[in-house]
Amino acid sequence: MDINYNIIWFEDIDEWYNTLSRRLTRYIKSKNLKVNIDSVKNVKEFDIQDYHLDKYDLLVVDYELEDNTHGNEIIKMIRSGKFVNDILFYSSHGFSTINEVMKEEGLQGVFIADRDNGEFIDTAKLLVDKSLRRSENLVNIRGIVMDNTSEFDNKVREVIGIAWNHLGESRQNIINYIKNDLLENYKSSSKRFIDKYETISEYNINELLSEREFTAYMQARLLNKCINSNVLKGLFSEVYCKCFEEKTLAGKMKFFEKYNADIIDYRNALAHVKKSENGQGEIFIGKINGNDVVFDSVLCNEIRGNLIKYEKLLDDMYSIIENQ
Repeated sequence: MDINYNIIWFEDIDEWYNTLSRRLTRYIKSKNLKVNIDSVKNVKEFDIQDYHLDKYDLLVVDYELEDNTHGNEIIKMIRSGKFVNDILFYSSHGFSTINEVMKEEGLQGVFIADRDNGEFIDTAKLLVDKSLRRSENLVNIRGIVMDNTSEFDNKVREVIGIAWNHLGESRQNIINYIKNDLLENYKSSSKRFIDKYETISEYNINELLSEREFTAYMQARLLNKCINSNVLKGLFSEVYCKCFEEKTLAGKMKFFEKYNADIIDYRNALAHVKKSENGQGEIFIGKINGNDVVFDSVLCNEIRGNLIKYEKLLDDMYSIIENQ
């Protein structure tokens, strides 16, 4: 599982599906996960070959479906395909009825619940929590962070690239910033690199952003400079304030400062992690700003939340400038 929680849901009554799915979606989102639900209403048209069932974290199946089809038939089909996803099997007839069905069928790895009371949501929450516990290991979280931040690098470059032609009179100031601040460290180590970008324009800005030497750290600093330009600041201030829950923008947007603390620092810590433990069983993955970083469910939740937050912010920025 990554930061997406994927569900396939078999239910033919819209009222029940809408009510239960809304409640479950709210709970999953509270865990800083993105929810994706594929609803199957007409089970006669369901073909297991059309779905990559391995990608789903949870299968939710009602007992009584349309055309006298029963959910246990769906479950048998799924299990015969050697899929071992968690399955929540529920019915409005109550726990005892569905429990009898389970005993008769001998289905394995299926959780059961009554649809008409809090039992369904409570059981569903337990299954979500179980999936989270399995995913909150160092290897998985490291992979999630690396995958998402690599995509963020692309998004940062795209926002800068599409914004470049909208900088107007601020463009020369941005070019000076690239040369005098961002590329300053390469003067002694890479004359070739400096000479190559003696002139920076719309014709080579994307090439510069793609250079290995132009790091994610530098890209984020450049984006921060661009969005605080006179031309672009007003365009992005609203989505920036919404992202960071600020009522109004006081001074400059501190995108780089926040992005560095929330994303880059943790990516660097996880990329070079040397796991250690103390006597209390705590796992450390390194230091950030001189403080030990404890790897636990709280940290995992914080990381997921930040990944979702910055993905939306970067997407919003791109959409805003694209529509100018």
